[in-house]
Amino acid sequence: MSTTGEHRDRSSAPTSRGTATARRIESSAVALVLQHGFDATTVDMICADAGVSQRTFFNHFATKDAAIIGTDIPRLDESRVRAFIASTSPDLLSDAVTLITLPGLDGTHDAELMRLRMRAITSSADLMKRQFERFASIEAELAEVIEYRLLRVSDAAESRDEVREQSRLTAHILAGVMRYTADSLMSGRSTAIPAIVDETRARVRAVLPKLGGQ
Repeated sequence: MSTTGEHRDRSSAPTSRGTATARRIESSAVALVLQHGFDATTVDMICADAGVSQRTFFNHFATKDAAIIGTDIPRLDESRVRAFIASTSPDLLSDAVTLITLPGLDGTHDAELMRLRMRAITSSADLMKRQFERFASIEAELAEVIEYRLLRVSDAAESRDEVREQSRLTAHILAGVMRYTADSLMSGRSTAIPAIVDETRARVRAVLPKLGGQ
């Protein structure tokens, strides 16, 4: 069976998250993409390298793409969302950095695999597009959360529509901050993964006044 990156009519999540077999498949997929490129890497090659059958591969991943970029998607942490909305801190953007939970930032994933995965993703326009689509899936929800916070501090003369657009803009800015965070991980500038968000947040807080911000 030849491989493609098209979507199948079922979830791309592995049936048993976090298993040694799934991690081995992911490691093989990432390594082969870095060696041969995304288009040249096939499911057959991944299976051979990982020592699994195609049936086992598709029990864990619905597509070649999913094995390379992983199945965990960025999500909003509910407890952090509640704290963010209730906060009176003036550092809205730096606070917003903590809203998004990214796979591996809790220290449960292999840091080296994550760095190699980032390199593989940035080597392919198709994989980059998939990754951006993942963030876009929560961008509207993120903008809505930011809007609740902005409404509490906005000038009374500002319309709800204006506040909503400010919220959307902030969500887009935050997408860039997340890309910076991923770059920090990929480059190895930060080795303690849980510290990356804190470092990024501190840099956002430091640079905003220099940009005429908060």
